[in-house]
Amino acid sequence: MHTSQLPLFPAVNPQVSLVTVAHLTPEELEQRAMAAIDAVLEAGHPMICAWSSGKDSSVVANLMLNAARARLERGESCPPLLINHSSITVENPEVQALASSEIEKMRAYAADQGIPLTVRVGHPTLYSAFACRVIGGRGLPAFPDTRGDCSVDWKVRVGDRLTAEAYAELRHVTDMPAVLMTGVRREESSARAASIASRGERDDGIWTNAEGGMRLSPILSWTSDDVWTYLGYCAAGMIPSYSDFAETMRFYRDAGGSSCVVVASDMMDARKGGGCGARSGCVTCTKVKSDKSLTNMVESDADRYGYMKPMLAFRDFISNTQYDWSRRSYVGRTIDKDGYIAIAADTYAPQMLEELLWYALSIQATLPRAANFRYVDRRELFAIDMLWSAYGLHKPFHALWIAREVERGNLKFPPKVKPVQKTPVPSYGRIYVGSDWDGIDTPKVAGLFDAPLAMAEEGCGIGSIGTRFTRDGRIVTDFDTTQQFEIDEEGAFLFLEFEADRHIAEFHRDDAEWTAAARIYLRYGFVTLAKGAHARWDGLLRRTEWRQQNGLHGQPPLEHLIARCDAPARQEEALFAEAA
Repeated sequence: MHTSQLPLFPAVNPQVSLVTVAHLTPEELEQRAMAAIDAVLEAGHPMICAWSSGKDSSVVANLMLNAARARLERGESCPPLLINHSSITVENPEVQALASSEIEKMRAYAADQGIPLTVRVGHPTLYSAFACRVIGGRGLPAFPDTRGDCSVDWKVRVGDRLTAEAYAELRHVTDMPAVLMTGVRREESSARAASIASRGERDDGIWTNAEGGMRLSPILSWTSDDVWTYLGYCAAGMIPSYSDFAETMRFYRDAGGSSCVVVASDMMDARKGGGCGARSGCVTCTKVKSDKSLTNMVESDADRYGYMKPMLAFRDFISNTQYDWSRRSYVGRTIDKDGYIAIAADTYAPQMLEELLWYALSIQATLPRAANFRYVDRRELFAIDMLWSAYGLHKPFHALWIAREVERGNLKFPPKVKPVQKTPVPSYGRIYVGSDWDGIDTPKVAGLFDAPLAMAEEGCGIGSIGTRFTRDGRIVTDFDTTQQFEIDEEGAFLFLEFEADRHIAEFHRDDAEWTAAARIYLRYGFVTLAKGAHARWDGLLRRTEWRQQNGLHGQPPLEHLIARCDAPARQEEALFAEAA
């Protein structure tokens, strides 16, 4: 930790126009940003810093902490400060380690200086995380030519949730509204610059977003070189800082494959370069064609980063098979208003999902303990098994069976495949099932009504779990709910230790009722549904039961599905002939 007693740079006028900011020295930029932050604190506003562990947000966090430090040294008060950090769980392990280390340094620095700082770390919901979303079969990964909604689920919504929680927390200690501060910079891209202009962002004082939230963008006009020069001053001990940022610089250097990063010994020379633009997100990201950061790291230092090579292979396997239609399911999950199920390439096929889980568990089983990384943790393993059962993708407890196989040393790793060229999405027609297949009086489709549990409750007089009616008049078991789909860690552990093998032996077979695992998990009580989701899960289970009764569960041979299709559309006739 660097806490040099050297004075901060001489104060400058914070009201310098944006036109002249480009002519300010790094010292003047630093003091200008400090003055803007101090003005917010002087007005009594609590401050929230959105921190990612990257270079820009690290500068902003240090500016905030130093502004608070200066106020306390002058004998002035300081409102509460918060650091919000969104962890996406499948982030590059080196980034995860960096974030954890830097957070501890922030806490130590704040405690040492008497700064009122709280650090909050948020994660995606279990249902939206990579394991459930992709391996659980809920949806496909984000590809270059598809919507990137994973970033919304894993970053934006987590950040919004943390901010809302922070606002609620701060309302109990102050009447002054909080100001959210970010490290956004105009230079980053033309698109971002346009967005910044449309929002009216400024770096010399508070601005307000469309929802009325108070914001501050203190390094809005900084260049990448300005950022690295500032971190270089911190590394040299010329600016008080919670960190020497050595690990931050090392990551950017190794991920960027360049020597552009400022280091203490040659920080002034670094002003001549173009700065480092290396970015790294999750190790599963397929939104880009290739993960240059991860590739650079693996190639730059095999001894240090070689353990991530299988991760890169896993990412490349997913990316390169985007248009491999043999890895897709062809039975639609919904029934349209006319009573048809579409037969077309859709989400991943059960076999592909099995491969992904096997690869993920095998890779994480061989990682060094220090990596502290999991594609799939225990809760997510059960969530995957729950979804596979509810969707009718695999026989009951298949995910747990795969996990047991990996534990026995039966490891599988992603093959190296060439990118499959883009072709039109295959669509073969529709299967007519009618509109009365799941009529309210249909005896063979139970949905979320657990008859054995109901009989046990009635016979024993326990009465802890009753029944309820959905809006469409169906009776379902009134399982417990929470704000979101959740799995109790301790309950999952106990089931895995004492019940899993027995249930695998009894139910892990093709002729079992494939929704059995989902019901059993709910029956044991360590899986809870989201509030208001009874009807949705009831419909999902009913459709799966009906599909199993009609041979449409799992992964039916494509030729069988085509044979059952009603008259295909004209544009699909060529595909029929090709598939035949």
